[in-house]
Amino acid sequence: MSDEVKLGETTLRVYLLLIREGKAMSIREVQRALGLSSPGQAYHHLERLRELGLVVRDTDGYKAVKRNGVIEGVMIVRSIMLPRTAFYLGFSAALTIVYLLSLIMGLIKLDLITMVAIIALLIFSTIEFTDQWIKLRRLLKWE
Repeated sequence: MSDEVKLGETTLRVYLLLIREGKAMSIREVQRALGLSSPGQAYHHLERLRELGLVVRDTDGYKAVKRNGVIEGVMIVRSIMLPRTAFYLGFSAALTIVYLLSLIMGLIKLDLITMVAIIALLIFSTIEFTDQWIKLRRLLKWE
């Protein structure tokens, strides 16, 4: 049996909202923040998250349980959400910078194949990150 939990789009949006806010939110606050049609709809998704152990309920409302790691392709570090591909973009950008600086400083000689490979990695990482970032923004309705 898999430990993987599948969350529907709205339930995931509720969870990500709670993580982003970093504080307890009432059912009405969640409803308004996400434009849900009724408090009952917000309650349903909050309770689903509570049953899964992803949120806790107290006197102030519902609060996300802090979980570092990757959830549905999203890295959550503290209360910052980034597409998982942010790591790959950072790595490829750093690799490109180190290679170019090494060339400028004369530490290495220009190797066309290496240069093309590193720049291709950077381009593909940028495209993938941009695609995932747009999807995350749409999911959270930031646009």
